[in-house]
Amino acid sequence: SVFIKKINKNLSLWAILNDKNEQSILSLVWKDERGQVSIDFEPIISDVIRNKYCDDCILSVVSTVGNADKKISSHNDVKNLSSLPPLNTEVFNNGLILRNYVDPQLLSLISIDLKPLLFIVGVFFGLIIFLFINLYIKRQLSLHSLIVKGVIRKEFIPYYQPIINVKNNRMYGCEVLVRWWFNKKELISPDDFIPYAENSGLIIDITDVLLEKTLTQLSSLNWQKSTAVISINLVPEQLENKQQIRKFVDMIIKSSISPKQIAFEITERMSFTDLDKAAIVIDYLKAQGINVKLDDAGTGYGSFSYIQHLNLQSLKIDKMFVDTIGTYDHKLFVLDSIIAFGKKAGMEMIAEGVETKQQSDYLLQSGVYLQQGFYFSEPLKFEQFRHYFQRDQAKI
Repeated sequence: SVFIKKINKNLSLWAILNDKNEQSILSLVWKDERGQVSIDFEPIISDVIRNKYCDDCILSVVSTVGNADKKISSHNDVKNLSSLPPLNTEVFNNGLILRNYVDPQLLSLISIDLKPLLFIVGVFFGLIIFLFINLYIKRQLSLHSLIVKGVIRKEFIPYYQPIINVKNNRMYGCEVLVRWWFNKKELISPDDFIPYAENSGLIIDITDVLLEKTLTQLSSLNWQKSTAVISINLVPEQLENKQQIRKFVDMIIKSSISPKQIAFEITERMSFTDLDKAAIVIDYLKAQGINVKLDDAGTGYGSFSYIQHLNLQSLKIDKMFVDTIGTYDHKLFVLDSIIAFGKKAGMEMIAEGVETKQQSDYLLQSGVYLQQGFYFSEPLKFEQFRHYFQRDQAKI
């Protein structure tokens, strides 16, 4: 009973109601006229293996810390297994040490038995992985072809989200957001195709369609008679391609909208591969009167290095930081730091994702008066935006 109290809770105990006491590491036995109860201390897996393969190919030894050579209990070491390195050693909190020794021939036998099972398991999981990869590739190929068809059919359409100057409650401009009107029946969310389009390069063709439709639609509103700015998202790859950018500039010049009313936003979701080349392209855009803004500031690749290297003068504060207003989230300090940096650098700042009056008021008090989000308006289809723009212009 003293020994049982010291046994670690991780050891197994079970009672065997028979009169046999063979092949045990350590047994406690009670016997009287009614019969015998034996408690054996041994992992049951040892008995299973031993009974299947051999009687003397597993040796378990119990000793104490500081007396590793003094065995408390062990099986009869017929094959002198204790001269081999132990297969595993367990040291328990009560000072007991359990060592298990295994005949190498037994390991070979088990390995031979397991090979067919492991082969079957390997083939099964290999087949699952193959089917998953095959399905993924087919989906990507299917999505790729559907996007290509969508570009040809010009299924990608602009939605417009107003950007408000909260100092005078007038519209500063709008951000153009792409939507996919698939087969002219189903509206597909940007989250379902934008990541793939960006990674595959198809976003360039989508932007062509989007810019063309945007210039046509907003020209019909006499946009050029206002001072409002149109913001369009580009990926870094596009700003490293001067030929592509010249094509955009030509489209703008041919429209009735002034280049000064156009701004390109660089998304931080992807990194630049050549900042020097991008700097040359951005200087070219500035010479045409087109502003370039840093979108999602603080969430992606090297915001401040972009601002410094590319000489950007406008940034958009991501919704992630705006959401921290009124909370104890540590990112609120990041928001304040971004705003402080923008002020110090004399940058134009626009806050995205504004959804409450509390957020709007906090940003205004912090000096960020250009704001965008559901608090003011959700992204609008052209017909909805037409009415919004006309109401705003009527305030003049």
